Amino acid sequence: MSNPATTFPRPAERIGDRQPYLSPSPDGPIDLWLNSNEGLAPRAELIQPAQDRLGELIRRYPNAAKLEQQLADRFGLEREQVLVTAGADDALYRACQTMLDREREFILPMPTFEMLDRYGPLAGAKLIEIDWRSGPYPTDDVLGAITDVTSMIAVVSPNNPTGAVAKADDLRRLSAAARGALLVVDLAYAEYADEDLTGTALSLPNTLVVRTLSKAWGLAGLRVGYALGQAQVVRWLHAAGNPYAASGLSMALAGAWLQTGESAMRAHVARVRDERGALFELLAELGAEAQPSQANFVLARFRDAPSTWAGLAREGIAVRAFWEHAQLADCLRITCPGDAADYCRLEAALRRVMSGAKEAT
Repeated sequence: MSNPATTFPRPAERIGDRQPYLSPSPDGPIDLWLNSNEGLAPRAELIQPAQDRLGELIRRYPNAAKLEQQLADRFGLEREQVLVTAGADDALYRACQTMLDREREFILPMPTFEMLDRYGPLAGAKLIEIDWRSGPYPTDDVLGAITDVTSMIAVVSPNNPTGAVAKADDLRRLSAAARGALLVVDLAYAEYADEDLTGTALSLPNTLVVRTLSKAWGLAGLRVGYALGQAQVVRWLHAAGNPYAASGLSMALAGAWLQTGESAMRAHVARVRDERGALFELLAELGAEAQPSQANFVLARFRDAPSTWAGLAREGIAVRAFWEHAQLADCLRITCPGDAADYCRLEAALRRVMSGAKEAT
């Protein structure tokens, strides 16, 4: 008999020595968080519609029917074509669990949303990586990688962390070439883009659209995302996850903000688009290699990314670093604040920090 003191449970092979997801977090008293692409906080009145029902919302298991119908009406769908999830991440995880196994392949242009290259292998699939460091979506390269065992293809547009986009024709070509695969169209940042691909994606037979209220709608803390697609695919996703994914309180607040917050969201998006152009030009002026973006952030390569990251932290500003990612180790991703005063503070901090870095070299 083995000695209990010398034995320990062993994880499944798909877990192995994988590490939990951790975003690099700077030291110091940060009070301007520009590392997670969160939108502007909604007005305090958001909580009012839920106040009268607060006790019941907390006490009862949640029912997503009302919010799913609200989203179905918004996109001209039947309720059976909508699934509310615990953030967009939950929808992507369910898609991987639904479509992938050890006998199947997942085509993933990279770098992209970093949970996708975790979820695919966790489902057992072989990951087929396509280079997408810059420029438009690499449709021709993806088409060339499709095989008889391709079961899922990811299109993240605008792409995180680069801000690059796909076009409607890219979706049509991919859908036609891979009828036996699910085309997962992650549109978490769609509100900020020049073109919303939702309508095109939903017109195709083998697509799943994934969206969220965490970005432009400013509700990241509520963890409400959703998937849109063919009713059968949505039923599969229902079966692949927990029955009560989002809390009743979160869904009530999300539904209220969808009803009343449209104009505030659009004003925020307009502000971010202006800031995005200004930030791109500022970074280029200061010597960084910024990439064009249609999201609420700008990714740029720096001569000394660690010192810039640390210098901004000393100014109380957190931005996203990618030390663990070989393709992006010299890059920082900076969220556009969506606020005039915060943008002025960011600009001033970048000028101070990057001027100091130039003098040091």
